[in-house]
Amino acid sequence: MTTHTIFWEETPIHIDVHPAAGPAKAAILYFHGGGLLYGTRRDLPPDYIRAITGRGFCLVCADYLLAPESTLGDIHRSVDRVLEWFLARCGERPGAALPYVLFGRSAGGYLALTLAHRACTNGIRPPSALWCFYGYHTLLHPLFLHPSPYYCRLPRLPENLRPGPSARTPLSQAPIESRFYLYASARQEGSWPRLLAPDPRELEECSVPECTLEQLPPAFLTASTGDNDVPFSFSRLLSRQIPGSCLLPVFGLEHDYDRDPARPESCALYEAALDWLESRCRP
Repeated sequence: MTTHTIFWEETPIHIDVHPAAGPAKAAILYFHGGGLLYGTRRDLPPDYIRAITGRGFCLVCADYLLAPESTLGDIHRSVDRVLEWFLARCGERPGAALPYVLFGRSAGGYLALTLAHRACTNGIRPPSALWCFYGYHTLLHPLFLHPSPYYCRLPRLPENLRPGPSARTPLSQAPIESRFYLYASARQEGSWPRLLAPDPRELEECSVPECTLEQLPPAFLTASTGDNDVPFSFSRLLSRQIPGSCLLPVFGLEHDYDRDPARPESCALYEAALDWLESRCRP
């Protein structure tokens, strides 16, 4: 693995490159989850990294700007900057462009979908495929815009711990232990989208319109019917609207059910996703 650093203004954004075992069939650009408020490029368990690179795929894991220190628009622009770097360094092979895949889990899935949409509409070389694990294409959903019944069952945060004015210094990674309270409180109050984008026009601009989903590359999707963070209906809609897509549902498990690599459903997920991707990346 090698680590590279790019900058959004003065904020460093780190990118890890895990080379493929042997000649690369494609390059995969990964974005982590965390509600756009916390997380790190290194949240993908090593078992999955070995499985991906062992099947002949180069894996690139990137950080990005986080809210509330950065606006939703700047978060997306930092992701655009990552893609620009990625295509210049990991999207080529001798004599031809290397196919690439955008991969995200949860909020990272949202970033992958919206980034693919911008690539398809702005004349940027689009990805050959998407991996969207329990993701969503818009923040304008009633479950996000109103108090979450699930999070409202959790203890309310004391007033002195509730989100206050954002710091001035932008962040590109933050541990869940120090930031989950931001997410939980916002979901209890139904203010999560407003925390990300005080200007509601930004929420609209940073969505993939449902009528344009058919323009996206084929997607491998997974989600749990028991997801309390992101409605399962998002993945079902995406699988119906994006041509050539595949949905692997699981039943009654939590949101990020694949965080435990030892779980049978997790092992089956990555094997199925890699089988699906290999069938699309054959010469």
